[in-house]
Amino acid sequence: MNAAALFWSRRWRVFDLDGTLVDTLPDLAGALNQALRESRLPAVPAPLVRASLHAGLEGSVAAALVYLNAPAEMRGLVLARYRRHYDLGLALRSAPYPGVARLLAAVAARREPMAICTNKPQRQAEALLSALGLNHHFAVVVGADTCSERKPHPLPLLHALRRLGGPPEEALFVGDSEVDAACAAAAGVPHLWFAGGYGVVDAHARRAHIDAFDALLAPGGSAPPLAGPPQAGDRLNAAA
Repeated sequence: MNAAALFWSRRWRVFDLDGTLVDTLPDLAGALNQALRESRLPAVPAPLVRASLHAGLEGSVAAALVYLNAPAEMRGLVLARYRRHYDLGLALRSAPYPGVARLLAAVAARREPMAICTNKPQRQAEALLSALGLNHHFAVVVGADTCSERKPHPLPLLHALRRLGGPPEEALFVGDSEVDAACAAAAGVPHLWFAGGYGVVDAHARRAHIDAFDALLAPGGSAPPLAGPPQAGDRLNAAA
């Protein structure tokens, strides 16, 4: 099954956020370097942030301190400053990837609910979606602090699906990293790689991947026609 067929065969779709729907690297790298300068440390290159951001802000701070050979004891201070600077500028230069707005609108037109499952704190994820005008597409947002575990543990993805009311066997997780792929596998949910993000698509994952979101749309930027009338299960189960 090709990527488009896989995507449209599923009724319950969950998306990663950073590096999947939104290119957030400019604002993440900028906020981290502000925090480092405030802590009297040199800036780090954007590729370091890109390689570490799937472990959340904490992962990027840890990677930066190792890169700079700085004391591990500075982690708490730098992390607090990083969070503060990122809160103040999380949508200055971040933007949805090309085709994302069209794809989300096409799914919404079919009245099929969607969720976010990210290792970004839930509050920041919701603020970013709102700032970019994407929040109305998502019935559920699950962040790094929503559950007792974060990706690659399956709990956040399974929690998102429970909130949507969709069984794992009818769901799809769209993400850009090994963290997302491992989370999906542990939850028993197929994973669709977005190869234009921050992760590295391995040979196994290339069996279901896209380089751009427009690849999932029919000519003219629309969704494929529905195979039949909407089913009762397509409606959102609003119960948490």
